[in-house]
Formats: sequence, C-alpha cells, structure tokens
Amino acid sequence: MADTLVVNKSEQNRNQFGGMYNEMWMVTMTVSDMDAVAINDTKVLTFTVPGVAAGDHIISYGCSVDFNDGTDQAIVTFLPSAANTVTMYIHADLGEFAADALTAGVFKLVIGRPSW
Repeated sequence: MADTLVVNKSEQNRNQFGGMYNEMWMVTMTVSDMDAVAINDTKVLTFTVPGVAAGDHIISYGCSVDFNDGTDQAIVTFLPSAANTVTMYIHADLGEFAADALTAGVFKLVIGRPSW
C-alpha cells in the first residue's frame, strides 16, 4: 500500500515567542497508511503546509502513538524542505519498523519563520 498522510488542520498566526518568529503554523496531521521501514533505512514522506518555506523551523512536535512497534523504535524528524512542503523522515536503526505501526497516529507540529 502507499504511504498516506492527511493534513487535518494548518493554522497560520503571529504574536508568539516575543517576536522571535514573525509567522507560525500549528499543524495537525494524521497517518492513515504507512509501509514498513527496512532495517537501517529511512522512509521519506512529504506533506503540504501552505505558506511554509525552506529555512522555517520545526519548533516542536508530538504524536499520539508510540514510536515503538514492539521490536524496534523509529526515529522521526521533520524539515520544511521547499515552498509549502514539509518532509518527514522515519528511520529504523536497529530492526525493521513494522508496517502500519504509526497508522492512525496524529502528529501535531509547531512551525515558525524566524524574524532574524
């Protein structure tokens, strides 16, 4: 099956962190399908967040499911990689990360555009 991410909500706002960021996004994304990640491999997925650009910061993120599939743990990172695009990296370092281990997981991200 194909890997599927669905952005449920993306809000852009200002007035956070005392002027350190001049734009911010609060993003909620659901993983609706995910293939397995082979040992020592990294799955690369992209999703759309209108307005973000390369160089913006992922300030924080959280997920509603455990990154441990019972046999291995995934390492997950995010990067605003291009205009309107955020890339998600899922790395399995010790063993295969099971298919659908993150399915139904809800990710919440805070993205900021630095004012400096």
